[in-house]
Amino acid sequence: MTNDSRDMDIINQIPQAAFALDTAGTIRVWNHNMEELTGIRAEEIVGRGGFEHSRILFGERRPTLINDILGQGNPGDGLYRNLIRNKDQIYAESCVPLTNGKQVACTAAPLYNTAGIRIGAIEALYDITEKRAAENSLQRSEEQIRTLTHALPDMFFTIDHNGIFLEFSWNEAQKYGIDPGSLVGRGPDALFPEEEAGFIAATARAVIDTGQNTSQERRFMWHGEERAFRTDLHPLHDTSGRIVAASGISRDISNRIRSERTVQETTRVTDLYLDLLSNDIYNTSMVAATIIEMLRERLEGEEEELAQRVKATIEQNINIIKNVELLNTLSQHRTTLGPVDLDALVREQIRRYSGIRIRYSGCHCTVWANPLLEHIISNLISNSIKYGGMRVEIDISALETEEVVTLTVADNGIGIPDPLKPNIFDRFTRGGKKMPGSRGLGLHIVKTLVNQYGGRVWAADRVPGKPGEGAAIKIILQKC
Repeated sequence: MTNDSRDMDIINQIPQAAFALDTAGTIRVWNHNMEELTGIRAEEIVGRGGFEHSRILFGERRPTLINDILGQGNPGDGLYRNLIRNKDQIYAESCVPLTNGKQVACTAAPLYNTAGIRIGAIEALYDITEKRAAENSLQRSEEQIRTLTHALPDMFFTIDHNGIFLEFSWNEAQKYGIDPGSLVGRGPDALFPEEEAGFIAATARAVIDTGQNTSQERRFMWHGEERAFRTDLHPLHDTSGRIVAASGISRDISNRIRSERTVQETTRVTDLYLDLLSNDIYNTSMVAATIIEMLRERLEGEEEELAQRVKATIEQNINIIKNVELLNTLSQHRTTLGPVDLDALVREQIRRYSGIRIRYSGCHCTVWANPLLEHIISNLISNSIKYGGMRVEIDISALETEEVVTLTVADNGIGIPDPLKPNIFDRFTRGGKKMPGSRGLGLHIVKTLVNQYGGRVWAADRVPGKPGEGAAIKIILQKC
């Protein structure tokens, strides 16, 4: 037995955590690495039997791989995975963690003395906690990828240098009577028309050869209609870093292309309408305004006032045409700012509305703006007339500080209720309600221009706290 003990003691020299049982199932060796792995010292366990090693390792007395070698019981199903038997050796990964939470793989083999007589068996344990965590993380990632590929309408595939699909997944394949699994081992020509299939195979080869990503949009006839796909291909590396294939994603962008065409056609029609509005209708309105002005000069009393109202209505229409054209310009171009004489612009607009009672206190300052500032003044005066009538009275004032000018255009019209004040600058809105035609467009342009000037605009009451006694639009502009 002394020689047998010497043979057993060799186990203390191996680098793995290991222990040995004699043929009776008694623990004979518990090496230093087993002490470190389990926290149990050899003197505490050597000499014990009755599956004591299993109780220490897994928390219950039962056969392990070493007992299988000794013919002392089969570990049973569900306790190990990836079990491999090689002659009289067994390898497996434990499904049950150690009592300290570590995951282990185990190898068991018989022990023989120098005379060739079996004297027991050895079981070595390998800490695979990090490996198992990595596997679990990879499994979760793969599950997330599978969930993503099933949720998205895109084609996901891997293709080799010969143009053969190694993997293929497409959630919408059933719509076209296609079995994604049947495409594995075949080329793109099993899915797409010849020219498109050749493009995908050739592009995949280029990606594999160069290691460069690529993204292409292609249009072609497929299933009886013109379709468009965007295909992205990326090199796929093996563990050594060698490029072995290309991974690809193809997205059907046919609806987007059709939408873009619709937008382009709508824009073309809109531009045509704006040209008509800006030229023909504008010119006709200007002629009508000139004729009415000539007629007004020949009239007196109520007839003159009636002619003035007709002229004001025509000028309102002219202003609408200018606003539509201006809004289109603002949506396409960024304005350039410079010094503008505010007083000159205000006085010019007052002259345009000579038939309206407008009081102006004057202002001798320049502000950061551009010639489009005249549209702000014009739209505010026009807005007061629109909702106050021809007999409306308008007050324009400017309050200067060191850095800004606050311009106020107030009227004695119907006013603006407090709940509606925040909404009046919305496009095509007056008092929070959508109006026919272009009502509200003028105030929207006012806000758009003021924002571009780096200023601020808001609605208030002509008489503070009394909305029914008229409105006041206030604008802050930066002084030069």
